[in-house]
Amino acid sequence: MKIPMHLGHRPILTVEDYDQIDGPYKGDTDAKGLSVGIAQWNGAGRNDLSAKVWRHSGERWSRQSEELPLHRVLDLATLICKAIQTSAGGQPTPLDEKFKVAVADNGNDTSSLLVAMGAELGKNQEDIKASLERLKKAISELK
Repeated sequence: MKIPMHLGHRPILTVEDYDQIDGPYKGDTDAKGLSVGIAQWNGAGRNDLSAKVWRHSGERWSRQSEELPLHRVLDLATLICKAIQTSAGGQPTPLDEKFKVAVADNGNDTSSLLVAMGAELGKNQEDIKASLERLKKAISELK
């Protein structure tokens, strides 16, 4: 599906037809595209970049489309890597003094939530691995 070019977020790079590769939701998702572009929240003279997931209800572009600053997208990818590491056994280790990953204190539910996270990561392992391989390849091409 073509990503709209007339809305607040101004796409520069796009992945159209994302619904065909959207992990376990491929073929049955409202996430129709991804883009990196000029953020919709910019004021006069600003050109902050953002990443956006474009959602389509089947009738129109959804207000539930998400737009995030690029560094947050990368930090979320980092956190996902730490979740995979944690589900493989053990406590998450900090990456540096500022990015301190910790297991959330959910009282009596913490253990069961960790088990649920591990189960979901295991169930979606193939799709997550495909996404990580794309990320790894893109990072290696930055040299």
